[in-house]
Amino acid sequence: MSKLAASPKIAGGNIQITVTSVRNGNVKFQHVQVHYEPNTIYGHADFTANLSKAQQTTLRQLYDGCNPRPRRDLLRGGADRLQVGAMEFQCSPEELLSGLIETIYAMRNALLHGEVDPDPRVLSCYEPAYRIVMLFLGCVR
Repeated sequence: MSKLAASPKIAGGNIQITVTSVRNGNVKFQHVQVHYEPNTIYGHADFTANLSKAQQTTLRQLYDGCNPRPRRDLLRGGADRLQVGAMEFQCSPEELLSGLIETIYAMRNALLHGEVDPDPRVLSCYEPAYRIVMLFLGCVR
Protein backbone atom coordinates (compact mmCIF):
# COMPACT_ATOMS: atom_id res chain seq x y z
CA MET A 1 0.00 0.00 0.00
CA SER A 2 1.37 3.40 -0.93
CA LYS A 3 1.51 6.11 1.68
CA LEU A 4 -0.79 9.05 1.16
CA ALA A 5 -1.10 12.57 2.44
CA ALA A 6 -4.76 13.52 2.77
CA SER A 7 -5.72 17.08 3.52
CA PRO A 8 -9.32 18.13 3.83
CA LYS A 9 -9.33 21.85 4.63
CA ILE A 10 -11.82 24.67 4.71
CA ALA A 11 -10.66 27.65 2.66
CA GLY A 12 -12.73 30.64 1.64
CA GLY A 13 -15.92 28.84 2.63
CA ASN A 14 -15.16 25.82 0.45
CA ILE A 15 -14.01 22.39 1.58
CA GLN A 16 -10.96 21.33 -0.42
CA ILE A 17 -9.91 17.68 -0.35
CA THR A 18 -6.62 16.51 -1.80
CA VAL A 19 -5.09 13.05 -1.47
CA THR A 20 -1.48 12.85 -2.67
CA SER A 21 0.87 9.88 -2.91
CA VAL A 22 3.83 10.52 -0.59
CA ARG A 23 6.02 8.28 -2.72
CA ASN A 24 5.69 10.01 -6.09
CA GLY A 25 3.65 13.17 -5.43
CA ASN A 26 0.78 12.14 -7.72
CA VAL A 27 -2.64 13.45 -6.77
CA LYS A 28 -4.92 10.43 -6.33
CA PHE A 29 -8.08 12.32 -5.40
CA GLN A 30 -9.04 15.98 -5.44
CA HIS A 31 -12.41 17.61 -4.91
CA VAL A 32 -13.76 21.02 -3.85
CA GLN A 33 -17.24 21.53 -2.47
CA VAL A 34 -19.16 24.47 -1.08
CA HIS A 35 -20.94 22.54 1.70
CA TYR A 36 -20.12 19.50 3.78
CA GLU A 37 -21.68 16.68 1.75
CA PRO A 38 -20.22 13.23 2.50
CA ASN A 39 -22.26 11.35 -0.11
CA THR A 40 -20.77 13.50 -2.87
CA ILE A 41 -17.26 12.53 -1.78
CA TYR A 42 -17.93 8.86 -1.08
CA GLY A 43 -19.86 8.43 -4.33
CA HIS A 44 -17.25 10.20 -6.48
CA ALA A 45 -15.82 7.97 -9.21
CA ASP A 46 -12.20 8.83 -8.30
CA PHE A 47 -12.83 8.01 -4.63
CA THR A 48 -13.62 4.39 -5.44
CA ALA A 49 -11.36 4.01 -8.48
CA ASN A 50 -8.15 5.62 -7.20
CA LEU A 51 -8.16 4.81 -3.48
CA SER A 52 -7.85 1.44 -1.75
CA LYS A 53 -10.41 0.46 0.89
CA ALA A 54 -7.94 1.38 3.66
CA GLN A 55 -7.27 4.75 2.02
CA GLN A 56 -11.00 5.36 1.64
CA THR A 57 -11.48 4.65 5.35
CA THR A 58 -8.68 7.06 6.29
CA LEU A 59 -10.12 9.81 4.09
CA ARG A 60 -13.61 9.21 5.53
CA GLN A 61 -12.24 9.66 9.06
CA LEU A 62 -10.44 12.87 8.12
CA TYR A 63 -13.40 14.23 6.17
CA ASP A 64 -15.89 13.40 8.93
CA GLY A 65 -13.71 15.56 11.20
CA CYS A 66 -14.72 18.54 9.04
CA ASN A 67 -18.41 17.98 9.78
CA PRO A 68 -19.84 21.35 10.85
CA ARG A 69 -22.81 19.57 12.47
CA PRO A 70 -21.52 16.47 14.22
CA ARG A 71 -24.03 13.87 15.34
CA ARG A 72 -25.21 13.89 18.92
CA ASP A 73 -26.87 11.12 20.92
CA LEU A 74 -30.35 12.39 21.83
CA LEU A 75 -31.17 9.38 24.02
CA ARG A 76 -28.27 9.66 26.48
CA GLY A 77 -25.94 12.28 27.83
CA GLY A 78 -28.14 15.35 27.97
CA ALA A 79 -29.28 17.16 31.08
CA ASP A 80 -32.87 17.70 29.96
CA ARG A 81 -35.35 14.82 29.99
CA LEU A 82 -38.04 14.86 27.34
CA GLN A 83 -40.79 12.23 27.30
CA VAL A 84 -42.30 11.65 23.84
CA GLY A 85 -44.78 8.80 23.83
CA ALA A 86 -42.99 5.71 25.10
CA MET A 87 -39.53 7.20 24.38
CA GLU A 88 -37.45 9.27 26.74
CA PHE A 89 -34.93 11.63 25.19
CA GLN A 90 -32.20 13.52 27.01
CA CYS A 91 -32.15 16.71 24.99
CA SER A 92 -34.05 19.93 24.52
CA PRO A 93 -37.12 20.08 22.27
CA GLU A 94 -35.06 22.16 19.81
CA GLU A 95 -32.35 19.49 19.64
CA LEU A 96 -34.95 16.78 19.10
CA LEU A 97 -36.61 18.74 16.27
CA SER A 98 -33.21 19.42 14.71
CA GLY A 99 -32.34 15.71 14.91
CA LEU A 100 -35.68 14.75 13.39
CA ILE A 101 -35.21 17.15 10.49
CA GLU A 102 -31.63 15.96 9.91
CA THR A 103 -32.78 12.32 9.89
CA ILE A 104 -35.64 12.97 7.49
CA TYR A 105 -33.36 15.00 5.22
CA ALA A 106 -30.77 12.19 5.19
CA MET A 107 -33.52 9.69 4.33
CA ARG A 108 -34.72 11.96 1.53
CA ASN A 109 -31.18 12.21 0.15
CA ALA A 110 -30.75 8.44 0.28
CA LEU A 111 -33.97 8.00 -1.71
CA LEU A 112 -33.15 10.70 -4.28
CA HIS A 113 -29.58 9.52 -4.82
CA GLY A 114 -30.62 5.91 -5.32
CA GLU A 115 -28.86 4.60 -2.23
CA VAL A 116 -31.93 2.64 -1.11
CA ASP A 117 -32.94 -0.59 -2.81
CA PRO A 118 -36.55 -0.45 -4.02
CA ASP A 119 -37.52 -3.30 -1.73
CA PRO A 120 -41.04 -3.00 -0.21
CA ARG A 121 -39.78 -3.80 3.31
CA VAL A 122 -37.01 -1.20 3.09
CA LEU A 123 -39.26 1.44 1.58
CA SER A 124 -41.91 0.88 4.26
CA CYS A 125 -39.69 2.58 6.84
CA TYR A 126 -39.53 5.65 4.59
CA GLU A 127 -43.31 6.10 4.41
CA PRO A 128 -43.61 7.75 7.87
CA ALA A 129 -40.75 10.11 6.97
CA TYR A 130 -42.53 11.00 3.73
CA ARG A 131 -45.74 11.76 5.63
CA ILE A 132 -43.86 13.96 8.13
CA VAL A 133 -42.22 15.90 5.29
CA MET A 134 -45.60 16.41 3.63
CA LEU A 135 -47.01 17.64 6.96
CA PHE A 136 -44.10 20.10 7.31
CA LEU A 137 -44.69 21.34 3.77
CA GLY A 138 -48.40 21.77 4.47
CA CYS A 139 -47.56 23.95 7.47
CA VAL A 140 -45.28 26.31 5.54
CA ARG A 141 -47.52 26.80 2.52
